[in-house]
Amino acid sequence: MHTMPAPKNFRHKKETVPEWLQNARDHATDYLHRFAFNPGVEKVAAEYDSHFQHIKDPDQRLDYLKKLAGEHWDYRKGRERYEITETYELDEPGSEQGKRIFEGAAMAEMGTSSRATLKHYSIMAVLGGANMGPYNRLKYGLEQDIAYDMLAYLGSERELPSAEKEAVKKYAAGAQTEFDLGKGAITSLLGKQLDDEGEYEFVTSEWHITRLQRSDGLPIILLSSPPFLGGRRANTADTYDFMRRLEQEAFNPTKNILFTTAAIYRYAQYFDAMREIHLRTGVDIEVLGFEPQYAGMEFKPTQFLQELKAAADASVRLRDAVSGIEDKNDWRKKYYNRFTRNEADNPVNAKIVNG
Repeated sequence: MHTMPAPKNFRHKKETVPEWLQNARDHATDYLHRFAFNPGVEKVAAEYDSHFQHIKDPDQRLDYLKKLAGEHWDYRKGRERYEITETYELDEPGSEQGKRIFEGAAMAEMGTSSRATLKHYSIMAVLGGANMGPYNRLKYGLEQDIAYDMLAYLGSERELPSAEKEAVKKYAAGAQTEFDLGKGAITSLLGKQLDDEGEYEFVTSEWHITRLQRSDGLPIILLSSPPFLGGRRANTADTYDFMRRLEQEAFNPTKNILFTTAAIYRYAQYFDAMREIHLRTGVDIEVLGFEPQYAGMEFKPTQFLQELKAAADASVRLRDAVSGIEDKNDWRKKYYNRFTRNEADNPVNAKIVNG
């Protein structure tokens, strides 16, 4: 049987990719390739598998690194970081392998501070964290010689354990959640600059938003996003997604965001921001972080390995989003259908706190 050729007007048209999207894909691909061939990443991987450094294809490198990390560097095993109580020989003083891990982490810039590269940003966003994390991240961001149109904090409803509540009394006395830590950091570091009026708060069973403002009118938004697919709490990617949905058309290729975090988390948080925000809106992304000494901390080799695993996982997610392997429609369907409660029975609780 002969197949009749389809009329010209029924032929599939080649996808027309907007210039901003092609630029976003190119930028993400370039950064992923540089990560795949980073000398520090190679040095760390060589401690566990000599084959990695001989892989020439960047995509194969990313896949191999993710597999390697899953086999050797998963110390969390689904837990919060503070729930890790095991001890490892690798972390013992004098461990030669631990020393080499530190050297690789330094080469990969996972233990060194970075600075903002621009003078103005649409948003400076502080990523949530534990203990003194939110305070130090906001403080480091405020120390940059920059201007911005909005300040944001991206947190979650993660409940604080007793030890953490004690550790944060300096800036967030009475805090019960990670969201509260962000508000404590802002009121502690910007207290005298905040307007006494105009505080709004929106709360549902799934999310929490608070709006503050500086006395000069600059808006300050605190977000606690819903968890993805019924997780115990929102993760970093969830908070990116939530912020993007709230901003909607305001997020476009003319805007940029500076995220502040600790250097050890920069790769994973950058990759997820590129996937959740840059590839979907064209908003330019920059993530800066501070060295452990800035916060008076010392990370163990296993902690660097754990965060390198997070980076490897995030790099593959970003690569798949760039290449179209990720099924966005199925992902979003699951996202919207993940709620188990009927929000119609739990209306939004909106109140003016001061005003």
